[in-house]
Amino acid sequence: MKKHAKNQLSGSGRMQRIVSQAGLYAAARLSSEPTESHSSPLSGLDENQESDPSNDSTTVLRARMSGALNALSISPDGESVAIAGREVLKIIAVTKSEVVETLNLRAGSHLNLNYSSNDVKWGNNATKNKVATAATNGAIILWDLNKVGRKAAERVINEHARAVNRVCFQPENGNILLSASQDGSMKCWKLSGFQDLRDPKNAALHTFEGKSEAVRDVQFNPVIQYEFAAAFETGTIQKWDMRNPKAIYERKVSAHNGPCLTVDWHHGGRMVASGGRDKTIKASVWDMSADSRRPLYSIRTMAAVARIQWRPGYDDEIASCALLTDSRIHVWDVRRPNIAKYAFDEHETTPTGFLWLNSDTIYSVAKDKWFIRQEIQAAYRPVDLLKRNAIGWNVQGDLAFAIDKSSRENFVDEGLLPQTAAFMSKKWRRPPTKQSAVEDENCGIAHIPLFDFEAFSVFAEHYQVSGKDVAASCENNSLVAWKMGRYRTSQTWKIVALLFDSEDELSEPDDRRQQDTGPERGLLDIENEDTDSGESSETDSEESDQNTDQDKRSVVTRFSDSCSEVAELWPTWQHEGVVMELLDYYTEQGDVQMCVTLYLVLERYIHIDDNRVEDWFTSYIDLLHRFKLWSPATVMIKACRVKRVRERNENATTIHIACNHCFKVVMGTTNGSWACDKCRRLLNPCSICHQTVRGLYVWCQGCNHGGHLEHMREWFSKETLCATGCGHTCVLTASLSS
Repeated sequence: MKKHAKNQLSGSGRMQRIVSQAGLYAAARLSSEPTESHSSPLSGLDENQESDPSNDSTTVLRARMSGALNALSISPDGESVAIAGREVLKIIAVTKSEVVETLNLRAGSHLNLNYSSNDVKWGNNATKNKVATAATNGAIILWDLNKVGRKAAERVINEHARAVNRVCFQPENGNILLSASQDGSMKCWKLSGFQDLRDPKNAALHTFEGKSEAVRDVQFNPVIQYEFAAAFETGTIQKWDMRNPKAIYERKVSAHNGPCLTVDWHHGGRMVASGGRDKTIKASVWDMSADSRRPLYSIRTMAAVARIQWRPGYDDEIASCALLTDSRIHVWDVRRPNIAKYAFDEHETTPTGFLWLNSDTIYSVAKDKWFIRQEIQAAYRPVDLLKRNAIGWNVQGDLAFAIDKSSRENFVDEGLLPQTAAFMSKKWRRPPTKQSAVEDENCGIAHIPLFDFEAFSVFAEHYQVSGKDVAASCENNSLVAWKMGRYRTSQTWKIVALLFDSEDELSEPDDRRQQDTGPERGLLDIENEDTDSGESSETDSEESDQNTDQDKRSVVTRFSDSCSEVAELWPTWQHEGVVMELLDYYTEQGDVQMCVTLYLVLERYIHIDDNRVEDWFTSYIDLLHRFKLWSPATVMIKACRVKRVRERNENATTIHIACNHCFKVVMGTTNGSWACDKCRRLLNPCSICHQTVRGLYVWCQGCNHGGHLEHMREWFSKETLCATGCGHTCVLTASLSS
């Protein structure tokens, strides 16, 4: 029998693992498209290597500077880049094969805070040979690249009271400069026609007050040049018109719960994207020409968004970098916002700025002192790292699977999406997505009878776990298992009852057994009868009495010898080893319900390590909670002798009361009385006397009606339906442990 049990142990005990592996193997085999291999996201140059000019599609150029970098700006001809930081202000020439420094604006020994920059912008048209920097001390410096030394600082503007966060040139007029400061204001300057820096006319052309603590970013509209958008510390976006400098903002949108850190106009001039630092970090796309205050698209990222920029030549793609924790630059498609289309992972720390040179080349800087030029072909695609097949279980033993056989060449299926929102009219509404059959995906649900939910629930509610009467508990549990068709379990309970019932008989006192049965009792009775007969009969002689006594002593001696020989041949059977093997079998089968119930019934006969008992009870209680069998779970916690398990009732007991009128969960009342805050009615009065219950309260979890305990007992002793007339069948049952 033991060998047969072990064979079943090795066969059925590992069924779940076998089925899981088989399901995954079948899912992989059914997939018609093999997983494509892609180059490493870190492919390119090492820090000490140069790129191969012949392989432009995977070129990654690196240049290490002398300090941390905060910002960069590309020249109008695209051949040079201005990079700035607190200790760096340089002009570099970038080609496909090398990075060469052409001008260091911080050269010299007389340096001050004007040379520590938060932002840098390259001019255009009339100012194509000039660069504007935003200093940390609130100054704006205009640099002439045709001059050298200290004369390169052509103009210093000190009108802001606090640090300047961003500067921006008008797209087609390089003589107009806009700045955003930490003092909450935006100022516009006209850079041409001024010679005397002490002239009061050199003051700002316009000042725009955003009514906020700080302005984090400002950007001109690339199409409508007199419009600009600003991002504020309060999380709002404001659109301004430079033709009305004395008027308030033209439009205001509450974009983020926290500070709004960056904005960028779409190249169509109608939408603006924003990135913020709120709890649900997002990059929202707003239609600034419409009255709607809801974003057209929302992209959720894993960290706060510090910089964003639309990808040139692509209406629906935008790049972003994080403020903290994430060192990658992501390229998103707003039509599929849940996963990035591309990701660049070349920097060691969080990027502080990036710009698109064209639709396929991006420049970036970071506090790790690196300037990096990357191609879009060198980026990796996060979607290729996703698993194409999926498998899942539920508690009822159902196995769900999905197999993706579609091609991943197209990141977005154009046929299932509406037209791009950037060119829709003001009354445009998003049409519903096409509901078509998914031909490239196979999915299904299969039921694998590895777990019997119905039997588990019945056993949890009807098993007796008391060890006071082993025979009665085993008989009840055997009957319950037999009714549910679990014949092997029923047989197990029968055998346990037989073993430990006989052990109880063997453990009874010896004098009780001698009183009930046994040959010594018969000899003593015979002796008493002979004594009585000897008193009545006067003809017995003393010789016959002596012979009789000798015969009795010889009979008792022979009986004692035979009993000792039988005891030596048939020693008492120890059941603990058999029970331990039985528990090991059910443990391997994963039947923690049987392990816990057997242990509770035979607790005073067996000795098991506390760690193993805790594992059984913890697993069983978790299963009971998963199936919402709260009462049996509480009984199990109370019956366990392990302190850590018993503490679960003391530390994690919560009762939520629901209103029996509106069924709203009542977490706490504002008035301090038992009344519902939603419907303003008395909360769960007694269904019999209609008074507020002050004491023991019992209610039905099905209909939420209840009342005083004594009233409910009296009612349900004769009735089964709810006393309120709701029609629900309420049954008042005793505790499972009784």
